[in-house]
Amino acid sequence: MAFVGPHHSGKTTLVEALLAHTSAVPRKGSVTDGTATTDHDSESHAHQMSVTPSFAHLQTDGVRVNIIDCPGAVDFIEETKYALLGADAAVIVVEADPARIPQVEILLDYLEARKTPHCFVINRLDRPGADFPATYSLLRQRFGNHVVAEQLPIGQGESFTGYVDVVSLKAFAYGDGGATTPATLPEHMADKTHEELLEALADFDDHLMEEILEGQEPPLDEVERDLVADVSADKIVPVLVAAGVRGWGAPQLLEVVLRQFPDALLTPRVDAEGKPVEPNPAGPLVAQVCKTFVHPQSGKISVTRVFAGTITADSQLTSPTRPDVKERPGGLFILQGKNQTAVTSAGPGSIVAISRLDAMHTGDTLTVGGGKTAMSVPPPGKPAFVLAIRPHDRADEAKLSQLLVRMREEDPSVIAERAPFTDELVLRGHGEMHLAVTVERMQRKYNVKLDTQLPHVPYRETITGKTQQQGRYKHQTGGHGMFGDVHLEIHPQPRGTGLKFDEKIVGGVVPKQFFPGVEKGVREALEKGPIAGFPVVDVLVTLYDGSYHTVDSNEASFRMAASLAMREGLPKCSPALLEPILRVEITVPSHFTSVVLQQVSGHRGQILSYGASDERSGWDTVKALVPQAELPRYLTELRTATQGLGYYVAEHDHFEYAPPKVTQTVTAERKEAAAAR
Repeated sequence: MAFVGPHHSGKTTLVEALLAHTSAVPRKGSVTDGTATTDHDSESHAHQMSVTPSFAHLQTDGVRVNIIDCPGAVDFIEETKYALLGADAAVIVVEADPARIPQVEILLDYLEARKTPHCFVINRLDRPGADFPATYSLLRQRFGNHVVAEQLPIGQGESFTGYVDVVSLKAFAYGDGGATTPATLPEHMADKTHEELLEALADFDDHLMEEILEGQEPPLDEVERDLVADVSADKIVPVLVAAGVRGWGAPQLLEVVLRQFPDALLTPRVDAEGKPVEPNPAGPLVAQVCKTFVHPQSGKISVTRVFAGTITADSQLTSPTRPDVKERPGGLFILQGKNQTAVTSAGPGSIVAISRLDAMHTGDTLTVGGGKTAMSVPPPGKPAFVLAIRPHDRADEAKLSQLLVRMREEDPSVIAERAPFTDELVLRGHGEMHLAVTVERMQRKYNVKLDTQLPHVPYRETITGKTQQQGRYKHQTGGHGMFGDVHLEIHPQPRGTGLKFDEKIVGGVVPKQFFPGVEKGVREALEKGPIAGFPVVDVLVTLYDGSYHTVDSNEASFRMAASLAMREGLPKCSPALLEPILRVEITVPSHFTSVVLQQVSGHRGQILSYGASDERSGWDTVKALVPQAELPRYLTELRTATQGLGYYVAEHDHFEYAPPKVTQTVTAERKEAAAAR
């Protein structure tokens, strides 16, 4: 089972309580102390939150339960999606605060699209200000009446002392470490919730519906039987209560998981084509890599979920996407956080770490004997945050590209590339924290110091007027001298045309063999414009006159002459600064649309359209043109205004004239930077 939900909702603490309750770990760890089993990496310790999926397991009543502790921050949603490839069910942990419920909406959509059974745990009910009624009410309002409470808290905040089992209508008081004792049921406390539970179950059971309509209380065993069937089929979403720091609710959560969530060996999966994959230990191997870790010394660890067949240490593994590649595991291990225990084989339902599968990547299906079955993978998300990086020490430049390959093996949602127009090396990811953690991890693992900054905005310069300009270059030395003389016409061109060089020489006043030198000089001069030193675009330059010397003229002389003419002529052509404009599509819940429209206008954006989203019901898509200079940290601003739900994609559209104030600011910044250098 995967633990998912907003960051700081207490997922890792609840996992630790489960591990301690079943004696899977010798002592209960703590997130704040840095001793939690599944928060074992330095970055999680530094940020006091999970920043990568982690794996653990427990054993109880002869049943093995594999646990995937997923990061909760929206920046890491793509990693969570890959980790969920290994899960049969999900526990969505939310704080008892209705303001944080919207943050699970995108995650819940993904779980329901995959038909993954799930439950809610309303956690931290012992904290001051905890509000179970409002949180539960909002869960049902946003996600439907098939979200039903199986447990109700007795009290909340400092008065939280126990819970009511809504199914059996019995009350229990919490003791030390999650133990409970029977308690007196508060009168009428669970009556309404019990009715809601029965009505939700009756939607899928006609006999139960008849009993309710006739005013009969259905037998307990019938209700429990329906719950098991409907939760396993992802028709009913139960709601449970907990206070993870005290261990309260952890044993009851485990009971619900074991009783109502589907067993891995009884639940056939389907492959990418919709064909069933039967969990037969003796059948053909079908497994899938759901997370990759790269250790500088020991190499790659591929955390793999086995769906069918049995994987052994001497299996020769292939992938349907790379059938020519055959690899043998360097070893098989089960994970308890950072601790590894060697095993000889793993069958259906197992999550096993495989060492040294150098050619396999996260999401790959593993087979033997050239098996063709391929499991589905989540569609790649579009990154919206960009960070420019470079090694602090030039000596590290050569190995940086190799490190970026390893980084992408660990987290395929990060993209490293050269930025268009500026050629900067940039990382593209899903949030500021996402890329900050990525850089921290690279520096720690490979001892490479990286300098980071927001990418440069690729301004351009152009001209709005025309002129004629002579350029004359003459240099005398002891031997042959250098002489070149050109007359150039400089004209503006339509936007997006680029540079066009032409000649209208009559009578051979400039020989043809020197034309390439003139064009080269023109192009060199356009690399740095007269306003702020940005490249000049959309210019027509015509060579129409000049003169030469039969001995001293050569191509280099005319290159220098043309460069001089351009540098002197461009300032006379009313130069202007151009800024890049991006076409942006912002997707948000409809009730945030007006906020986004204000944001876009405040960022000098031009609204093109807005209306209902084609992808998500109840959401709108805002299309706009926004200057690139206004967007470096807009993702953070958007998420802050939309409770973490809003997202956008952007691509370059065109360049247009920058306003005078922007031109002044950019010019001043460039002069300051030049002076500092």
